Amino acid sequence: MSLRGVNSLNASNMPLYIIDGIPLVPHGTFGSNLAGFEYNPLLGLNPFDISRTAIIKDPVTTATFGSKASNGLIIIETLDPSVTQTTIEVNLRSGFSLAPPDIIPQLNASQHKTLMNEVLFSSGLFEEDIREAFPSLFLTKEDERYIDYQHNTDWQEIIFRNSSLYNMNIIVKGGDEIARYGLSFGYMNSNGIIKRTGYQGYNLRFVSRLNIFTWLKMDATVSLNKNSSSLKEAATVKETSPIRTALAKSPLLNPFQYDIEGRELTILSEVDELGVSNPLAIIDNYEARNNNYNFISSLGFEAAFRENITVNSKFSLTYDILKEYIFMPNHGMEHYYDDEARNVSKASNNSLTSFYNNTYFRLNRIIARNHHFTSNLGFNIQSNNYEFDWGLTKNAHENDQYRNMQDGQNNLREIGGQNRKWNWMSVYENLNYIYKDKYLLSASFSIDGSSRVGEFADNTLKLAGMPFGLFYSGGIAWRVSNESFLKNKYWLEELKLRLTAGKTGNDDIGESSATKYYSAIKFRETTGLYPAVLLNDMLTYETVNQINAGIDFSLWGNRLITNFNYFISTSNNLIIFSPVSAYLGYDYRVENGGKMRNSGWELDAFYRILDKGNYKWDVQASLSAVKNKIQEIKGDKRIYVLEGLEKVNMVGSPAFSFYGYKFKGVYATQAEADAAALLNDKYFPYQAGDAIYEDISGPDGSPDGIINSYDKTIIGSPLPDFFGGVTNTVSYKRWTLSAFIQFVHGNELFNYVRYYNEAMSDLDNQSQRVLDRWQYEGQETDVPRALMDDYMGNSSFSTRWIENGSYIRLKNLSLSYKIPDRFFLFNYAEFYLSVNNIVTLTKYLGYDPEFAYSYSQIHQGIDYGQMPQCRQFIAGIKIGL
Repeated sequence: MSLRGVNSLNASNMPLYIIDGIPLVPHGTFGSNLAGFEYNPLLGLNPFDISRTAIIKDPVTTATFGSKASNGLIIIETLDPSVTQTTIEVNLRSGFSLAPPDIIPQLNASQHKTLMNEVLFSSGLFEEDIREAFPSLFLTKEDERYIDYQHNTDWQEIIFRNSSLYNMNIIVKGGDEIARYGLSFGYMNSNGIIKRTGYQGYNLRFVSRLNIFTWLKMDATVSLNKNSSSLKEAATVKETSPIRTALAKSPLLNPFQYDIEGRELTILSEVDELGVSNPLAIIDNYEARNNNYNFISSLGFEAAFRENITVNSKFSLTYDILKEYIFMPNHGMEHYYDDEARNVSKASNNSLTSFYNNTYFRLNRIIARNHHFTSNLGFNIQSNNYEFDWGLTKNAHENDQYRNMQDGQNNLREIGGQNRKWNWMSVYENLNYIYKDKYLLSASFSIDGSSRVGEFADNTLKLAGMPFGLFYSGGIAWRVSNESFLKNKYWLEELKLRLTAGKTGNDDIGESSATKYYSAIKFRETTGLYPAVLLNDMLTYETVNQINAGIDFSLWGNRLITNFNYFISTSNNLIIFSPVSAYLGYDYRVENGGKMRNSGWELDAFYRILDKGNYKWDVQASLSAVKNKIQEIKGDKRIYVLEGLEKVNMVGSPAFSFYGYKFKGVYATQAEADAAALLNDKYFPYQAGDAIYEDISGPDGSPDGIINSYDKTIIGSPLPDFFGGVTNTVSYKRWTLSAFIQFVHGNELFNYVRYYNEAMSDLDNQSQRVLDRWQYEGQETDVPRALMDDYMGNSSFSTRWIENGSYIRLKNLSLSYKIPDRFFLFNYAEFYLSVNNIVTLTKYLGYDPEFAYSYSQIHQGIDYGQMPQCRQFIAGIKIGL
């Protein structure tokens, strides 16, 4: 619970706060006023206090909140009689989402036919060989299939649609002074803007607090979530991605077949020699779904043995299951696994069971009203069990009606899986000291043990023969606003300076990277075991040493609030996958072999511009900037090969930077190409119409006339220079209008979608951008020539595919109307309208500059063609019963 804009006393002596009869002990960075103060549930409050109004009783300045006094007592009574009454809140929302208004412009039918002629001409094949390989390109009106190639289909219109969403939430709260409870139920049904995609989910949550005795309280929480999704592939999967096939499929073709009389049938067209799946077949027949079941239960106890000593213990159990199923059909689709499979069924099952306990002793002590001590001494325990099982089968009946795992050829079935267990424990101590609410000191340390680290892990303590990490932090703060020389500055609410430093650890290094274990392998009619990993029993924690400095500043009764933070951190023992010699039989070994420096700042500000009568206007803004640099890496460089690109960790450069060639344009004439005298990595000389790449280096460190791996360099970073957002909220009486703008500046993105949509290395359709391709001697352009199989590397990963990812977006605009008193049969009501993703200003050429393929840092900044965010309209009502 936060009390915004409510001021306490600002006295030379620290005031005494009492909440529900319990002396309030400030924790963390508790301020001289209650603005931003979060109630600590350890003090006897419960989660349902958020619905109650705090009452401030001040015997000195009862009616003048915000005024200053020399001393006083503040009592905060949160236990209002209304909390014993049962309340019901219902929130209903409905809306729709629009298909992308700016689809990628593709070649029309005649333009694509011209491009295919150029690509085939560049292949060097004889005309009779081309006619034999691609007979459909030479059909005449007398041919039966001639009508199949007389279209100008926009395949993107076929896969996208407008969609709808529905959402309902019901919250019930009630109880009495002995037991209180809360129950919530939610339902969501949302369709995606790609046809036959969507999400449906249910959630049920129950929380309660029971006052067993005056000295013993119990909290219980149960949460159950069930959701299911209908999915489609991203653009990395050529055969079954609706976006990729919609861009690549020739507009000459039609989704459906024709009979001998030229009438369109409802039968989907099959793949011809052009070799691109029918996007409508992917929409209608490709099936990918998952079901997720999540159960979380927790039980907590709080025992107050003395006035200032409590013991708290919380137990929680998490059980999560994810079931996934995929069917890749035959009809209308390219074949899979190098033409080995006509259809494929896949299934997998993930399950995670986790047990957690946190138990600690809390001591609160106030000495002579000026000295305030708090101590939390406790331990954490967590145990995790993870299981993953999968299987696939190929070549069930070609009619695609048999989709179960038991169908398919026996000799083409595959199964696999893994079991993982890991445990973690920690013993910790947190200390806080406050003097006169001016000077704040804090210190903490923990001793962590993890089954993930190696038995002989470096930089650890050995306790009972087991490795433990030692982590610690300390902080100081000075509340300048409470000093006597600022006592009479009524416009100043808070001025606080902060400094913290510490060391933290990360054991997310793989559950079995430091463990010796074996995997099974089938060889002919027998089964054998082999070491699954190249053991590294010295693998240890990644650690971060960080310093934070900040300032908190607020004026005029918290009408202006600002927070500024600056940090510098150094990450040591970074995990790397170090290549090993081939004769060992492994690709890599997991090691600690890197060091990285991060620095950045963050500014948050709130300002009430207008506060007059019924009018209010608030502005809240945030701005952040982060930089990082690799300081050490084993071998000075680590290259990571991903789909369509490479990334690198290199000393002196940002982490996971893009790594490729510098694209300098296109050779306009053969004379220009001859004068450059450059060869590609296959030792072919570049010709007119080929890409120009900068010759940076060679084996001896100087340009050698060959464009190969020596000429690759850092060509961009997905890390933005700065990012943030601004929220404007204007209210008049019961009306509230809010607008949120977000922005990102200075990041580079790899447009994988454009990468294959402008390659011109096969007969796929391409973007209209390729209309500018080089076609004749002397033509000046920055788009290389069309070239079958691209043996010259014109579409190699380079700055040609790196784009500016900066954007500014009107993310949300909402309008609400509140009726705080009785409304028909309801106690209160609120009506609202909201629009999301309204306008985006960007130079990015993909569907959407705001995307996330993976949470993994290595995949940041790569647009692999996910479903783009769309413009969304929502209307809702919230009512109280």
